[in-house]
Amino acid sequence: MAITQTTCTSFKKELLEAVHDFTSHTFKIALYTDSADLGAGTTVYSATNEITNTSGTAYTAGGKALTTIAPTSSGTVAFVDFENNK
Repeated sequence: MAITQTTCTSFKKELLEAVHDFTSHTFKIALYTDSADLGAGTTVYSATNEITNTSGTAYTAGGKALTTIAPTSSGTVAFVDFENNK
């Protein structure tokens, strides 16, 4: 098992289908142990091997909501930025 750094294929497809609205939808980030099995084929959130408060962290399982700063572009690159949260 391993975590592969990638963007999920289903998410890329949904971007082209206009499923996600970066100005109004809620996006979350979750933290996982190195035992998690995540990669391009991942399609939904899973609590399996997610970091929990019992791991000695202040992290709350279920993910942290990200605050979107409006999508923008620079030159030929378009991107979305998220507010820095602690």
